[in-house]
Amino acid sequence: MTCSRTLRNWLLLAIIAVAITASVSNAVSAEPAAQRPNILFIMTDQQHAGMLSCAGNSSLKTPAMDRLARCGIRFERAYVANPVCVPSRISMATGVMPGRLGVFNNGMLARFPDEVKRNSLGLLIQRAGYDTFYGGKVHMAPELNPSNAGYATVVRDQREALPDACIEFIQQKRDRPFFAVASFINPHDICYVHAAHLGEAPKAMRHVEELYRQASAMPLDQLPPLPANYAIPVNEPDAIDAHLNPKAVTPAITMRKTYDERQWRIFRWIYCRLTEQVDAHIGRLLDAVQDAGLEETTLILFTSDHGDMDASHRLASKGLFYEQSVRVPLLMQYKGVIPPGQVNTKHLVATGLDILPTLCDYAGADVPEALLGRSLRAIAEGRDVDDWRTFVVSENSWGRMICSQRFKYCIYDSDGFRESLVDMEDDPGELINLARTPEFHDTLLAHRRFLQQWIKASNDTEAEAFALPVPTKAR
Repeated sequence: MTCSRTLRNWLLLAIIAVAITASVSNAVSAEPAAQRPNILFIMTDQQHAGMLSCAGNSSLKTPAMDRLARCGIRFERAYVANPVCVPSRISMATGVMPGRLGVFNNGMLARFPDEVKRNSLGLLIQRAGYDTFYGGKVHMAPELNPSNAGYATVVRDQREALPDACIEFIQQKRDRPFFAVASFINPHDICYVHAAHLGEAPKAMRHVEELYRQASAMPLDQLPPLPANYAIPVNEPDAIDAHLNPKAVTPAITMRKTYDERQWRIFRWIYCRLTEQVDAHIGRLLDAVQDAGLEETTLILFTSDHGDMDASHRLASKGLFYEQSVRVPLLMQYKGVIPPGQVNTKHLVATGLDILPTLCDYAGADVPEALLGRSLRAIAEGRDVDDWRTFVVSENSWGRMICSQRFKYCIYDSDGFRESLVDMEDDPGELINLARTPEFHDTLLAHRRFLQQWIKASNDTEAEAFALPVPTKAR
């Protein structure tokens, strides 16, 4: 990044800081606490949107997640800010695109203006008068360590002990509402299946080895089928293979070249079992809310930080703009307020941008005006919403995704075939890249313009380096 771009980026952050300070100086809501719901925010790790039985997946059973969907709303078009753990989680905690804070991958150091740190999700809701709890996986920047980010009670266990700790907090007697985050690690352990395949899984992943042994002994017809989009797409951008790291814990490029049908189906079976395990933990939380008589006074929001490729296009793991990596479950339940049984297929949701304003809306906490996200409350409650976004954006260190109502456009920084354009209505499996198809040229240009609009609106200076120009329309 040039010095001029760096200066522009920090100038924008300074403007954001002023707006945030003005917006949240009196953050505690005047609304009585009794009229605001308790909030339970449940998060899994590496679960794509199709890993729910209520989404039509017959290879697993997720009764707890299905229960949330049945009693509330399921958003079908929810996309993460970045399909990698740390940037996605930072975005949900701040409402800011992670790249604007300098984070595109795990391990990168964030650049947090003080005003952004002071107005992360936990602090905003704590200042609104809530008792706060954070349990489980964090995996964010040190500046967002829960103990310093508004959470009065912090529990580090992200597996078996987390449900009990969260239940104990939920069921405490109190005279104000609670905000509890339950951040589970699974089905993230799917990352270690390849190591189990090689007999090299870490000691802590012996349960993955056991699942691998079980699956390896099963007849092929008892394993999940290959996904409908198992094939490598026609005209796939060169950047996909170029950026897959053969030394990663899940070496997707190696697996793409060497796994046969049986190995992929074993992988998928294990992914289902790990998802079912975390669903059982979530079921315990839902039962505890019900047993405590809190269902009609508690908003429950469930999502994941990103997905897993799950053998689609013969790939595993995350970090890509294919649906299985970038699209996640998003469920909301608030009995008596959110109408039950809704499946929203219309509205494009940016989980990194929209979750913070949504939870703050219900908590009566003021949201910094400079943020780009919007509350989902009106949509969830069945009210009309005017002027919703026309496209949603995801980013990684080497590209950008623009998903509009019908098409998905991706642009990458690598040489060679750099763009993709997919008709998501006719080709939901993303098998045919239309970027060089003449009859879709105008659609391609329209999505290049969307990216240019995004760069200006979000100050995405990094994308300026590889976004393609848009020809001036002839007069």
